[in-house]
Amino acid sequence: MAGPDVTIGNGCKLQNNVSIYKGVTLEDGVFCGPSAVFTNVNNPRAGVERKDEFRPTLVKRGATIGANATIVCGHTIGQYAFIAAGAVVTADVPAFALMAGVPARRIGWVSHDGERLGPDLACPRSGRRYREAGPDRIEEIV
Repeated sequence: MAGPDVTIGNGCKLQNNVSIYKGVTLEDGVFCGPSAVFTNVNNPRAGVERKDEFRPTLVKRGATIGANATIVCGHTIGQYAFIAAGAVVTADVPAFALMAGVPARRIGWVSHDGERLGPDLACPRSGRRYREAGPDRIEEIV
């Protein structure tokens, strides 16, 4: 289900039972696993109208959201980030971050190909290399 004011980029793959609510933007190449959930308000109540409180959510190019993960509105998921199945994202996610848990915490880094990076920050699939670019940030070495 895709609601109004939703943007779904080219090459996105949405598995079964995924609902994209107003204010969600998926850039190109985003993957959403089965039953991934996007919220549109922080504190919903059945008896309280909150449509004026919808907060935008941005999922950048190439990110992966695992099955049954929940993305709380108002946050940005960085490019090529990987959200583990069942994780609950409650804050912005850096590019290439591997996030897991409730609430989601960074447990590592992943490459463009979705491969977990070791201490050498080299992708075992493609050979692409990355480097630390600041606290909680990596970038590809070009």
